[in-house]
Amino acid sequence: MSTSKKFVRGGARALTGLVITGAAAAGVLLLGTVQLPGVEREPHAVKVSTTQTGERSIVCAGAFAELGADPSRPDVAVPVGEASVVVSGDGELGTLSGGEGASASGARVLTGAAEASLAAAQSQKLSSASLRGATASACVEPVNEQWLVGGASTLGLSTTLSLGNASEVPATVQISVFDENGEIDAVQTSGVIVTPNSEQIVSLNGYAPNRERLAVRVTSTGAPVAASLGVARVDGIVPVGTSAVTRQLRPEQQLVIPGVANEDSHDHEEVPTDTGPADRFPVLVHAIAPGDAAGSATISAIDAKGVRTELGVIELEPRIVGALAVEAWPHDATAIVVDADVPVFAGAEGAANSGETHDFQWFAAAPTIPANTPTAAPVTPGGALIVANTGDKEAEVTVAGGKEQQLKIAPGSAVVVPGEGSRTLTSTEPVHAGVRMIGSGSIAGYPIMPRAEHTGQLTVYTR
Repeated sequence: MSTSKKFVRGGARALTGLVITGAAAAGVLLLGTVQLPGVEREPHAVKVSTTQTGERSIVCAGAFAELGADPSRPDVAVPVGEASVVVSGDGELGTLSGGEGASASGARVLTGAAEASLAAAQSQKLSSASLRGATASACVEPVNEQWLVGGASTLGLSTTLSLGNASEVPATVQISVFDENGEIDAVQTSGVIVTPNSEQIVSLNGYAPNRERLAVRVTSTGAPVAASLGVARVDGIVPVGTSAVTRQLRPEQQLVIPGVANEDSHDHEEVPTDTGPADRFPVLVHAIAPGDAAGSATISAIDAKGVRTELGVIELEPRIVGALAVEAWPHDATAIVVDADVPVFAGAEGAANSGETHDFQWFAAAPTIPANTPTAAPVTPGGALIVANTGDKEAEVTVAGGKEQQLKIAPGSAVVVPGEGSRTLTSTEPVHAGVRMIGSGSIAGYPIMPRAEHTGQLTVYTR
């Protein structure tokens, strides 16, 4: 082929490429300026109830776990005795295993319809050479994140964490521990495995020794879990009290802690101070702000007559457990109100003393019971309901189960409602409720837990 023919053919190819490129550019420009037909019908959304045919599981922690009860395993917490369970509503009560290589704990699981009003609580009295006191706690629905406030690991105090998995898949649990100095960096607390249908008991003394204040965040993947704390105190070799701690779900700027008391048969032996007489065993209030902002929390006590007594202020730094010791508890008070300028979790330690007999209880904040919503309220033997109304309107409350009781609770008051067993509480206004068991040198209690909010509706988009 001659040189001239090659030149003509190459020029034709180049011209063709320019034409194609120009056409493509014009097409892009046209697409940018011409409105194309759109989709006229949006995807169809259907609301599906997840509670119509589902089930709820509520887990009870079981027998109190004693650290060091087995001399061959001094760092292992061993369940001792048996806890009794009170159920409100219709459900089937089963048993969780103690987990792989663990002792049977007597942990129970209550299963019922998802939409049913269903709740349970457990209690136990302990009297041995190494444990003495009463414990009680609410049985709770497994969730993926929860907090517990209470306990310590200083000399004479042991705190254990119970993790219950009522599902058919294993749970991988991350335990974050906070104290008076902030979050504790402990690699050991990551990745605790709780096998299906079992309970795992963990000693916090090994993770966080010699801590005066404890708060625990429990998060799980794979399956939700139910968490609770067990706290035991000894003086030398003499047991001087036990407590169980019920979990909390979300921080709030106002928390209500029903049932707190400080009963002492030796009130005339109050300890003198510069500001007047003080209780031998002061009420303690611990609080933690889990977010990034510092703040403060004002602590007050309320009674059945609506008398409000300010107890003090806790200054809060992020993720540090703050504390207030109440030198003189107003003995008619039946609940604590925490008003904070940042969301917090909180707990309060009350006490009962008779002669040389002492017991204590870490009371947890109680969730709000919505107005006009019948709520199962199990009351353990020897207990009584404490119903608190912190709103600005009078609450008309009906407590059914056994002898029906109707009462009016004035704004800013917390009243004692006697009666035990399977009970149901309904109020015309939002209220908070708990149960307190108190006797001669014995105290225990727990919050009433309305149905968790994670059961409800799911939005499904059809094609």
